[in-house]
Amino acid sequence: MRSTIWTIGEGFAALGRVAALGILLGFVSACQTADVTAQPDYFTQIRLAQVDVDFSGAQRPLLVADIDGQVSAQAAGGTGAGALGTRLGLVNQQGRQSALEAAIAETVRAHVDDALRPMFTGTRPVRAVVSVRSVFIRSRASLQQLTGAAVTVNGQRRPDHAQFVAELTLYDLETGIPVQNVQPITRTDDGTIALAGGGPRGPVYGRSPRLSQLVFEYAQAAANALRRGGSGSDFSIPADQADMTTIFDRRTVTTF
Repeated sequence: MRSTIWTIGEGFAALGRVAALGILLGFVSACQTADVTAQPDYFTQIRLAQVDVDFSGAQRPLLVADIDGQVSAQAAGGTGAGALGTRLGLVNQQGRQSALEAAIAETVRAHVDDALRPMFTGTRPVRAVVSVRSVFIRSRASLQQLTGAAVTVNGQRRPDHAQFVAELTLYDLETGIPVQNVQPITRTDDGTIALAGGGPRGPVYGRSPRLSQLVFEYAQAAANALRRGGSGSDFSIPADQADMTTIFDRRTVTTF
């Protein structure tokens, strides 16, 4: 009789362990499911055909300090005196801004293409238009940066930290009808030194590593906003939806 009672008790214990295991597996499965963001419906219908960059609504002048000398020399035809005059704003400012826009656009197209192309698995072509609102990256060694003095251009206060601001709109390539819009997203660089394993770093596209990192962060944020935009029924997605936390592979980097 004692042996029979022990066997029954053991059976109940075994059933209890199986039930507990089932509950645990169900909980883990639920957690995994909750962590996965469902892709909007239209992602399976469209594909990224091209990325365009629009500067028509940008705050002027644009500035990327670490390539300012290269851009001025390019606009001045490579002459030292001409480059100096261009940098000082004495001559050829339209050429300088055009050359800078081309350099910025090169970086923007590469990062936005990287961020968006893998997301879309359909066949209907769309173009992504990045409408730049502000690009202002001062030299880290500038007098204003070292002293904390404010920068004013044409009577308007400019940001204290490096800044990239842009809006994103997807258009159907055949009809020109807008598919989705992400309101302007701002990404800034406060000069923090990133040590090994200190955060996501994107590939360097173009001639300015600082601009490239800001645009990388912008492109990832725009992609996050699109993912969180649901089925696309709400045409305009608020910029704050870009702040969803994304798990990146940690790269070993040291920036000084």
